[in-house]
Amino acid sequence: MRRIYSLRQRLVLILVVVVGILWAGAAWLAFRTAHHEADEMFDAQLVQVAETLLALVSVGESEEVAHDMEAHAMRYELPLRYQVWIRENGGERLVLRSPSAPTDPMITHAGFVERRVDHAMWRFLGVTDHDGDLFVVVGQDHAARDNVATEMALHLLMPMGIGLPLMALAVWWVVGRAMRPLDRTAQAVAAMSPETLAPVAGLQHTPREILPLIEAIDRLTGRVEAALENERRFTSDAAHELRTPLAALKVQAQVAARTADPQARERALGQVLAAVDRMGHLVEQLLTLARLEPGAAEQGFGAVDLAAVAETVCARMVPQADARQQTLDLDAVPAWVSGNAVWLEVLARNLVDNALRYTPHGGRVTVHVGREGQQICLRVADSGPGLSADESERLRGRFSRGEVQDVEGVGLGLSIIERVAQLHGGTLAFGPGLARDDGHGLAVTVCLPEGGQPAS
Repeated sequence: MRRIYSLRQRLVLILVVVVGILWAGAAWLAFRTAHHEADEMFDAQLVQVAETLLALVSVGESEEVAHDMEAHAMRYELPLRYQVWIRENGGERLVLRSPSAPTDPMITHAGFVERRVDHAMWRFLGVTDHDGDLFVVVGQDHAARDNVATEMALHLLMPMGIGLPLMALAVWWVVGRAMRPLDRTAQAVAAMSPETLAPVAGLQHTPREILPLIEAIDRLTGRVEAALENERRFTSDAAHELRTPLAALKVQAQVAARTADPQARERALGQVLAAVDRMGHLVEQLLTLARLEPGAAEQGFGAVDLAAVAETVCARMVPQADARQQTLDLDAVPAWVSGNAVWLEVLARNLVDNALRYTPHGGRVTVHVGREGQQICLRVADSGPGLSADESERLRGRFSRGEVQDVEGVGLGLSIIERVAQLHGGTLAFGPGLARDDGHGLAVTVCLPEGGQPAS
């Protein structure tokens, strides 16, 4: 099942998630930084308290020390404990402590020590005087440090927390602005119709990233427009060319149905059969021409021996030439081109068929295949009436026929030949044909780019 999603929502979600992850990382880093700063601040405070205790106790102001320490702890809501020990006679005597401090030594050596007291983590500092007679221990609950660090981190992160939703809205707006070219492209494509297949590439302010998409759409619309034009042309051609034969067929059928004369009925039925044959040939030519639109012949390209194609076509056309006592000669050497074998056979068959149709009884048609420079040329020459320069240009159009009126045909042969040649990168040219007493005759030459031989 096809899954449809919003590109805008996905982009916004990705950006918000990425920014959220970065924000979380910044929050963690801010908390760690704040905690480190709080540790340094409180450690400095412990050092200051310990040195103050040493200085005051050494001059005998213990009561003032106790009062000042308690007042300091209450003012700043600091869970502070301290002990002052005097070392004498090989032992230690507790001379001063805070109300919450135990009578046992909290630590026994100088420096910072962390230990758990009453289910809470405390940080202690031990300091001795210069003589080593006084040993002061100051401790502080870690919760105070954590609270201060958290408060500092919140002050840092609060603007970021408020800005995250605002940033999401800004990202939504920016992505929406960035997606506008896609919206304009979609509107341009939606506005298209078979009558107005305008190129999308004409839109202004088109981002480079969507140019391949727009160019692909334009190529597709070009192919669609060509296909629609081909369909319209085919419909018009078919309607134009089938109207008259159908009318004649109807008339002859009515004559055959109404007449009582057997000979007249036989003649009318003969005309009906001839009209059916002409219509069958017309429909076949129309369908062939309809299939020869851009992209049709490119399918199935490969190495083709044009001489073998000409030989096959000539062999099939011998009965037609014999029926008119015509001579059909082939002069061909192996000549390879890159193309579609089926359509090249259609090209050769139409060339030979046209030559046989317009060459009078007892005339001559020659087919030559050979290399001319870097090209392979197929030339069909006849001893027919030939063409003037004006006629040669006119006959390239559809349903255009030569001036010989007693020749059956629908005027599509040269259109098919030229279209196949174009699809193979070739050219179509007219020239003088086989010599006749009156100097007439026509040679039609199709030259195609030389192609490689197939791998042996």
